[in-house]
Amino acid sequence: MAEEQVQQECQEADCPPCEEGAPAWMATFADLATLLMTFFVLLLSFANMDVVKFREMAGSVKDAFGTQVENPGSFENRSDTPVSIQLSEEEDRTIDMMEMGEKIRKTVEEQNLEDKTEVKIDDEGVILTVNGTFSFDGGSAKLKPDFEKFLGDIAKIIKEHDYPLAIEGHTDNIPIKSPIYPSNWELSSARATAVLRYLISHYDIPANRLMAVGYADTRPLVPNTTPENRAKNRRVEFHFKKDAKSRE
Repeated sequence: MAEEQVQQECQEADCPPCEEGAPAWMATFADLATLLMTFFVLLLSFANMDVVKFREMAGSVKDAFGTQVENPGSFENRSDTPVSIQLSEEEDRTIDMMEMGEKIRKTVEEQNLEDKTEVKIDDEGVILTVNGTFSFDGGSAKLKPDFEKFLGDIAKIIKEHDYPLAIEGHTDNIPIKSPIYPSNWELSSARATAVLRYLISHYDIPANRLMAVGYADTRPLVPNTTPENRAKNRRVEFHFKKDAKSRE
């Protein structure tokens, strides 16, 4: 027992004294963490596109790496000139198309036509759907006065952009037989053509940007099983295509 105690005391006597303070590696680690923080703050300044803050941060980075700056310059006057971001043609047209869709949606809201129209905006373009009851009387291709007024507001938006427009006429599945329209094919085509001619004659929309198509009852939104569903299927659709080009 006495021998083990003596050996333990000898081992403690041979142990070198511990140094006070943190280990040396911790100082290196702290410098590295500080530089990383400075680097990420620099990235943040890039994201904000603030030239003044970027220059100030660049000076901080130089100081962190030990670079001496004799004349840091004056940053009292901040430039109000916005930083230009170059967009591709596709990105620019996508943004323009979305803005046009929002204009159409705003027009619909201003005229309280949410229950008679629908605006859909997606990557391919904008689709404006107008209820057939609001647009035409039953079995007729004569535009209603309220629909003509609405077309006038839409025409202003059309003229502000250069997208080709396909006007589609759709009917329900109830057969029609009249001297003027032997079937729903003639009726749907006549309605689409009536809208096209109105835009050209009253608002000088270039004819090479427009086309009229009649689909009769071949593209229903909902099954033609109830009067309500058939009313939804009677409609006029305006298709603005982003990727399409106007014919010269």
